[in-house]
Amino acid sequence: MHTPLAYTELERTRLVAVIRAATARAGLAAAHAVADGGLTLIEVTYSVPDAPRVMRELATRTGIVVGAGTVLTRDQARAALDAGAQFIIAPNFSHDVCLEALTAGVMYMPGAYTTSEIIAARQAGAHVIKVYPVGVAGGPAYIRVIRDPLPDVPMLAAGGTNLDNVLPFLAAGCVGVGLGASLADPQLAGAGDTAEITRRARAFAALVAGVAATPGA
Repeated sequence: MHTPLAYTELERTRLVAVIRAATARAGLAAAHAVADGGLTLIEVTYSVPDAPRVMRELATRTGIVVGAGTVLTRDQARAALDAGAQFIIAPNFSHDVCLEALTAGVMYMPGAYTTSEIIAARQAGAHVIKVYPVGVAGGPAYIRVIRDPLPDVPMLAAGGTNLDNVLPFLAAGCVGVGLGASLADPQLAGAGDTAEITRRARAFAALVAGVAATPGA
């Protein structure tokens, strides 16, 4: 079975940087700031205006893997893939979006929470399941419980993740963690404080450096 580039990178680095911003310019600056801090998997969400253009510009930078987030429709998936996206992430599962990602050979990571939702998405072909919003609903303890019956399903913790719970989520068995406002806070991007975003990225990268080579799934 083909292993997408983004999946290999997730196993290596354990972190996905989620970019949300009020303008395309702020989103692009935040993404570059994250990359400057050492994080390589960068998810540009469709909450960023003209997100495909931001992805296309980022895709010219070496050393990073660019993907799309909040992908809700087939058209959004196609636009992201055309812009060079190497992975597709969403807060939900969609058969149409799944088909686009799998046909293109890129990593598909839909959001799910219950065991029924997780199993259904995995059986449909999802490479990784984004357990969302587990950072504010369930925490690492929830991951430990659901991994008992689902030990072979790669899971990414997302929604309410931060410096305090990243390592507990990895220890609970997550293959990775998605980082939103605790990393590239849209307010920081809007204010042009890219230095703080880079500082946060370095802190997260340093935190997981010792466990990056040991996937949890």
